[in-house]
Amino acid sequence: MTEFTKEFVDKIALSCIQLYNTLPKIGKAVEGEWTVLSCIIQFDTVTKRYEVVSLGTGSKCIGACKMSPEGDRVHDSHAEVFARRGFMLYLYDNIEKAVVVKQDQESIFRKENDRFKIRDNLEFIFYSSQLPCGDASIMPKTNEDDHGSVVCSLKRDAEGNNCDVESKKIKLETQDIHRTGAKCLPQNEQDPKEPGTNYHLLGRVRTKPGRGDRTLSVSCSDKMARWIQVGIQGALLDMLLMEPIYIKHFIFGAGAPYSQESLTRALLKRNLGDNDELIIPCKPFLYNSTAIFHLMKSERRSRPAPGSIVIVNCGIIEVGVQGKRLGVTKKRAHLKISSLCISKYNIYRRFVDLLQKDQNLKERLVGEDDLTTIPYNEMKKKSQRYYENWYRVRDSFFKSWTIKPDMWNFCIKPNT
Repeated sequence: MTEFTKEFVDKIALSCIQLYNTLPKIGKAVEGEWTVLSCIIQFDTVTKRYEVVSLGTGSKCIGACKMSPEGDRVHDSHAEVFARRGFMLYLYDNIEKAVVVKQDQESIFRKENDRFKIRDNLEFIFYSSQLPCGDASIMPKTNEDDHGSVVCSLKRDAEGNNCDVESKKIKLETQDIHRTGAKCLPQNEQDPKEPGTNYHLLGRVRTKPGRGDRTLSVSCSDKMARWIQVGIQGALLDMLLMEPIYIKHFIFGAGAPYSQESLTRALLKRNLGDNDELIIPCKPFLYNSTAIFHLMKSERRSRPAPGSIVIVNCGIIEVGVQGKRLGVTKKRAHLKISSLCISKYNIYRRFVDLLQKDQNLKERLVGEDDLTTIPYNEMKKKSQRYYENWYRVRDSFFKSWTIKPDMWNFCIKPNT
């Protein structure tokens, strides 16, 4: 795994921004609104070619009371989550190509003993227009953040040999931090919220703010750190794969606060003590691009865009609002299949459909059981390797995690 040059990092970031610019207007931020852009990029280490395979936008999250046990509503509509779930659909699409082999379809996977392995020449890159919410966003404010006018004044005084230069330098010292709206878990110690640098606790798992009641969705810092440790594929896909899929490069955009130290703490170190050691399966490179996404939060853009977009390069483009798919007719709104393509329900449907097309795979995972009678939450529990890895990481790296109800016991029935 080779580190990218700054020029190549910027080239990738600009490709993501340019793809967003080509999208239809529906779901995009309008005048006065801001959003976050995230993409997953596939990189060929031999040809050096790359392509955006999944794109997500958004910054919204729904409260715990609006969570759907039917799996037909997406609770977390942040850009990073939409991009990751779109990537999961991309993986399902390619696994299906490897199962139903056709001459005009080339898969990124090769099949080995009823499992699927990514081709050796492929790596994956994660781009986001700003640092993830949560712990990574807690960082010291730099001189440029709050003291631009002081810097200009200091320059003028230095040129005029003003004796007050030294006193003005004191104002340039860091006295505050960038804060996050994500909250510490209810069962854990809470932020002291003292003035200045003591406002937040560091290294904590946090849940995202939402409209109305509190959400159960952990921050994107926490989710990214989890992907680094156990893979980005999730429990269901892990049962199909030879090995987890790790993001090898994380690129974050310019124009927003950035700190390599806070990013490293949040994604790679957390609460590990000086003598603690947790081996990271595939330690990623972290980059700060100079490319700026023009729809970032600013004085001119103070309202978050209500919609979130997901694009997958297998022909999928959808817009979600409040976790539901935009554009569904009232007649079909009650159908779970009419939910966003990245809802739990539709992702589980892709999993079940795949097993029905490959009987050897089905027999290995569930034997003779009827797939339409196995609930989503019970199927996930069969992912032994994934949960062994996750529980080890949760207890040693994060120390604590949000507790969600075991409520998603829906099954995949025909024509629902």
